[in-house]
Order: sequence, then structure tokens, then C-alpha cells
Amino acid sequence: GGGGNKPPAAKSDKPKEEFSWNKKKPDPKDFMFSNLKNQVCIKPPGTINGQMFIVEDCEDCDIYVCDNTAQVQVDYCKRCRIFIAPSESSIFIRNCEDCKCVFACQQLRTRECKDCDFLLYVSTAPVIEESKNMRFGCFRFFYFSLAAQFEAAKLSVFDNKWSEIYDFTPGAGNWSFLPLNTKSADLIKPLSAHPGSFSTAEEEAMHSDDSVVPVTAGLRKGDFAGQERSFILILPSKLSEGPSLFSKLPPSCTLIQTKQLALDAAKVKTLLEKCSDSAVSGAAKGMCVGVEVAGEGALAGALAAVEAAGGNGVAYASATKEAAAYEVNVFFETWRDFTGH
Repeated sequence: GGGGNKPPAAKSDKPKEEFSWNKKKPDPKDFMFSNLKNQVCIKPPGTINGQMFIVEDCEDCDIYVCDNTAQVQVDYCKRCRIFIAPSESSIFIRNCEDCKCVFACQQLRTRECKDCDFLLYVSTAPVIEESKNMRFGCFRFFYFSLAAQFEAAKLSVFDNKWSEIYDFTPGAGNWSFLPLNTKSADLIKPLSAHPGSFSTAEEEAMHSDDSVVPVTAGLRKGDFAGQERSFILILPSKLSEGPSLFSKLPPSCTLIQTKQLALDAAKVKTLLEKCSDSAVSGAAKGMCVGVEVAGEGALAGALAAVEAAGGNGVAYASATKEAAAYEVNVFFETWRDFTGH
């Protein structure tokens, strides 16, 4: 780090060792937003460091929890806009109404909520209970350390089950999907809208809100029935190229689903039996990401996107309709219960 213009420290200034019993105990008040009205509350990266966090009894607030957490509880909030960075385990949201939420977590549970909208990343099926008029879409948001926070929480951006809603108390009107093109700014303000926030408008302008987590249609795939399909396989060690590859797809194309999966030699042989490029089959052993793409020109569009992203050293795309149908089926249906971790 750059330390002002202090003279170099003398040898004897060695920092004293910190013993755990000397450390200040974390103050619970630093890990909660409680009883606030009409406020902007931002926890920047590095301020929570994997502790548990609580948001309770807030009204008309803009809340941003922009650091990794062990678990988050959101209780009795009204008309709040809430962002929660990747949480290693669960986000519980209870007794909230009319809130707009952009959440990333391993598990989401809602109970006794109503009229709440979510853009979600969740690596297991979201569970709702005793909740009314809940609307769900795929996670979208950006700031510079967000991608690293997904890694720190051990969550793969490619394993997003946002659309697989499980309703414990099924009933008409409990939940629905948000329009597919719902952006983060439709629910919450970008960080740079708040003076003094750690994120700048310039930085945000350089990255779209889908540059960290791929936007997928998930279980809305019925909307794309009958459309041309393609399958893309992103090769091991190239997974970080995913977002830039997806940005090169034509606007007529939509990502239906993505999944991270470790392929052994036998799986490579099964999956790529219609691929004639031995460079690809030779490189595909290891942790890969499979992608289902739908839309007019999906085959040609996926091939062109792969080419633009670096060709067969980065990814493979189906050459024909038959190959795409076969590969999508093997990767997402036959291997439904295999995951990448």
C-alpha cells in the first residue's frame, strides 16, 4: 500500500504481535441495520468479513450489504430497496412488504412476505412460505469486487437456480416471474447514485449489470419453445471468459441455463461424440461450464461468439441442430444430478 511521506520505520518499530485476546470484540451494532427510516445504508467491501448480518424494522431505505456474510436475516422491512452481496449460506427474509431485493446466496427462504420483487442468484432452489405476490428474476448488479466475492463465498456464478421456486404453501397469486429484461436499476439504484459511495459512475459505465452473473431464462424456457438451440462448452481454466463470450452473442439469443460440471474422460467422450475437433475433446477434461442458448440464429451466433472469444482454446459450440439437441440433453437432463463441486 502507499504510505504517505513518512520516514522509513526504524528496525525497532516492528509491529507488536496481535494476540487474539487483545483484539477488540466485534460490536454487534456494526453488523446490523436496525430501525431506520428514509436512509441510505452502505456496508462497503471489507467491513463485514463473513460475519452474520441483520436488517430489521427499516422503512423506505436504500440498503447495500456489499461484503461477504455468513448469513443474513431481513425482518419487518417496508418499501426498502436492498442489495445483499454473496452470502455463504442463507438469506432469510420474513414479514417484509413492498421491498425490492437484489440478493446472492446459497439458500433463500422467504416467510410471510408480500409484494416483494427479487433479482436472485441462489445456488439451491429458492423456498417461499406463506408469501403473496412475490416476483422473481435473475440476479443483475455490478461493482468491482463482486466477482471476487462470489469466489470467496464458494458460489459458482454459473450455478444459479433463481427460477426453481419451491412454494411450501402453494396457492394462486403467491409468485410469478418478473419480465425477462428486468435490470438491477429497475429495482434498486446503482451504488454511484449515492454520494460518497465506494463505486463510481465511470466504473459502472464500463461494465453492464450482467457482467458477473450470466442472465438466464431458467424455467421460463417454455417461452422459447421451438426456437433454435445451441450448446456451448467453456473449457477448464477459461471459465472466467464466460461473461465476455456471452456478451458476443447476437441480441436475438438468450441464455436458457448454465451449469458448472467436472468432466472426466468418459463424460467428455459421451458429451462430445458429435464434435470432430480433437483439440476440444483433448482439452475438455476438468471443470467446464455448459450453456444452453436459444433464439433465432443461435447456432451461427454461438459459433461466431466462440470464435470472437478465442476459438477452440476457450470454448466449443455445436455445429448442427442435431448436435445441439443431443448435447443440451446429455449435459442438462441426463446429468441433471451431477454438479460441479
